[in-house]
Amino acid sequence: MHLSLNAITLAYLSSLLCFSNAYGDDWPQAAGPNANWKVAGSATVHWSAAENKNIKWRTTLPEGGQSSLTVWRDRGFLTTYRPLQSSDQAQTNTDIVGYCLDLANGAILWTVELPGTVSLGTAGVFSDTTVFAPITDGERVWFFNRGGSVGCYDLNGQQIWLRHYKPRTRHANREAEPVLWQNQLLVVEVLDKAATLEIKRDDPVPAGVDSKPIWTYIHGLDASTGKVLWVENSGTVIHNTPMIGQLSNGEWAVLHARGGPHSPLEVPYGLTLTSLAPGRAGTPLWSKQMTRINPMVNNHWDAQRSYAFDGSDHVVLDTNTGRELSRQNIRTKVDRWSYVPGSDARKLLRGVDLPGKKPRLITYHTNIVVGAWHYFLAHEISAVGRVHLDSGKVEYLDVPYQVAVFPNGSRKLIWEASAAVPIGVENSRGVSLMSDKRSTGTGWGHVSAASPILVGQYLYFPIMNGTVYVIDTQAAEFSEKALVALNDLGPAGTTWTLSSLSYVDSHLYARTLKEVFCIGD
Repeated sequence: MHLSLNAITLAYLSSLLCFSNAYGDDWPQAAGPNANWKVAGSATVHWSAAENKNIKWRTTLPEGGQSSLTVWRDRGFLTTYRPLQSSDQAQTNTDIVGYCLDLANGAILWTVELPGTVSLGTAGVFSDTTVFAPITDGERVWFFNRGGSVGCYDLNGQQIWLRHYKPRTRHANREAEPVLWQNQLLVVEVLDKAATLEIKRDDPVPAGVDSKPIWTYIHGLDASTGKVLWVENSGTVIHNTPMIGQLSNGEWAVLHARGGPHSPLEVPYGLTLTSLAPGRAGTPLWSKQMTRINPMVNNHWDAQRSYAFDGSDHVVLDTNTGRELSRQNIRTKVDRWSYVPGSDARKLLRGVDLPGKKPRLITYHTNIVVGAWHYFLAHEISAVGRVHLDSGKVEYLDVPYQVAVFPNGSRKLIWEASAAVPIGVENSRGVSLMSDKRSTGTGWGHVSAASPILVGQYLYFPIMNGTVYVIDTQAAEFSEKALVALNDLGPAGTTWTLSSLSYVDSHLYARTLKEVFCIGD
């Protein structure tokens, strides 16, 4: 059974409006005011941070970090590591700093420190202590230290409460971004905060040992006190991005997943839709077992349909029952606007197979549903992909691995991964923050990348090397005409980011290891 295009469009419009009364035009958390990375509005599609074109202001940060910028009215919030003095110190980090910025000019108004309980590598391709965006409701702001603390502050930086916990370090989560919902913070944490069992990568759980205490689960925290109100009982792998929404009967729920490489503990692998309703929060409405599931995604869903990637397949499920509605292979017999070597042109190839054999076909966390299409960045080629939710049609549009702008002002489109300019992973003071050699890669494929955002009809895909692709979701065909802009967040080779963009009132906000800036002058 398939929904009509009108039904899909209505569901999409409803998703843009579900939080509008609460947050208006602000960007209060990682996924924006509608908790789905999508907003109505209009933002510029052309800029260059390297050439300072269409940049309203920029502020140098004293230290690096990964969180995106949270925006409320005239304030912006982000996190960095506690300032590090040498590359030796920069290999791991425990404590972070939360910032409040004046959005009129980018000036730093105040800072707070959040000590952690464990150390994590800096500028990692999957995580660090600063990965989670702050959250605000206009009266309070919550900062999150992936190394083991959550703090609540008023808008003058005065602490309201500070909560410590010990996270599991077997896998470090990049995209399990906390969510604010009805004065509750939804966070993914280990169940038993005092558990000492630590399973190393790919090692089996010792016989006779109950691993459930060190599974990670969605917790509902009282936003006013930090106290745990409830814990779901299905488990959530920490590479997954749980996403909230409403069922057709008005009940709120959260979609989350288990599975992935390196044998995560939470089983059985698959998807669960868990209720957020008072009195049964944390109770599963349904679970769907999927042994090959790729959980390194944003769990987009609406009142009718939920979406997943299972091996090489894109899967559509009935949101009310979890029943599988359709399944489409996104590797074979696809249409591809393929790059023509030696030029910047593309030619259409119909019914072709993608190269490679890996089942993980999307760059992690780059998927977003817009209208009748599910968009994503490919994994083994530099292309934007999309699958039609009704017909199952699969299309790919080749894009350059990198738009490289050099200090002399020259600009080059790089189409081969081997020719990409290696990224220097340094902070604004020239201290190397690299704790993982993969951090110098292209930003495609095996990386927990920044999630794209939709503003009006345009999709903004930032990648680790600072390139930002802008896609027109209303283009008549998915050719090079759909790629309306190739922008940069700084000079080639010296720009590094895993942060999503934010949007408020015609302006985009971005941050790198070195700076934060406002786009749209």
